[in-house]
Amino acid sequence: SGRGVRMPVAPAQAPDGLESGVDFPIVCEVCLGPNPYIRMIKQVNHKECKVSGRVFNSFRWRPGAEARYKETVISPEVARAKGVCQCCLMDMEFNLPVGVRDALMRDGANKEELPQSGVNQSYYYDQVAKQSREDVEAGYGKMSSDKLMKMARSSPYYDRNLPKLCSFWLKGACARVVEGSCPFRPCCGTFRFPELASQHQDMHKQLKEMLDKDGAIKVMRDKSAEVEAIKERLKESQRGSRDQNIRDRYHGTDQLTSKYIDKADKMDIEPPADKEVKTLYVGTMGAQVNDKDLRDKFYAYGEIATINFAPNSNAAFVTYTERSAAEEAIRKLHGNLVVNGVKLRVMWGKAARKYGQQTDGGGPG
Repeated sequence: SGRGVRMPVAPAQAPDGLESGVDFPIVCEVCLGPNPYIRMIKQVNHKECKVSGRVFNSFRWRPGAEARYKETVISPEVARAKGVCQCCLMDMEFNLPVGVRDALMRDGANKEELPQSGVNQSYYYDQVAKQSREDVEAGYGKMSSDKLMKMARSSPYYDRNLPKLCSFWLKGACARVVEGSCPFRPCCGTFRFPELASQHQDMHKQLKEMLDKDGAIKVMRDKSAEVEAIKERLKESQRGSRDQNIRDRYHGTDQLTSKYIDKADKMDIEPPADKEVKTLYVGTMGAQVNDKDLRDKFYAYGEIATINFAPNSNAAFVTYTERSAAEEAIRKLHGNLVVNGVKLRVMWGKAARKYGQQTDGGGPG
């Protein structure tokens, strides 16, 4: 059956008559690939879950002609417990690392700490397995924040399905590339490197140009300092234990999650396009923070017009008379504001809404 792309990327639906997690894997559209017709191998009680150690029915398939074979690495109940893909462990609704989703949902208020070992973990996943799929997955698409929606991928990122890097090519010793039989990058003729594209764009461009011009064999044998530096960057991306990386991804403690969260933090301090916005949102406050406490922290950056509290949200809105003062305040205080022992979150507020003579900060941007 055909599978259209939605906004954001949607989880793949099990074909009619098949039960998700039993007859068909719980996977995202990216891992399943763009081809609506694929051959999938099911192996009953074949694998051990990388997170919980539970034995489960594993699935293996090839998402496309240029893609590598993919397989499920965690059990269906473990995937459902956090609403993630059994293959890539990305969130099924927003196609982001699950740690990023947990951090951004209502400022982390909905993050659930799952048991990570022992009897508690076994009991927890037993209960998840007994519940209906709808009950377990019900909440994951209903708690999004504006920032989460902005960061969500709007189209599938199929580069996650590329063939793996050839470790022998990186060492300059791949014999199969000479024979034309190596299935790995770049020996197979696929010259795309997402490992470099995000942080080392110059290296990525240089390597691609060399491969397009000279081919994989000649570049493999190139011992110049430039090529060796590029290969070393690629080697760094492959280091570490695969099983531990899977567990870190599931629990939100991996490097990719940290990069996304850093990106989200930068979105907090990026000034809105509307120059009339002079309001900062101050969140995660407690009852021990009052008007004077906030004025003592914010007055140093410019004249304050108003400070409005929203007790039900544990938040306040600090409005300056000048936009430049608000910009300076958020640069200095974002991530560094501590009042009475409480670390407060500072970000831009939305454009103010006027109700008669009263002005409301309008919520976080």
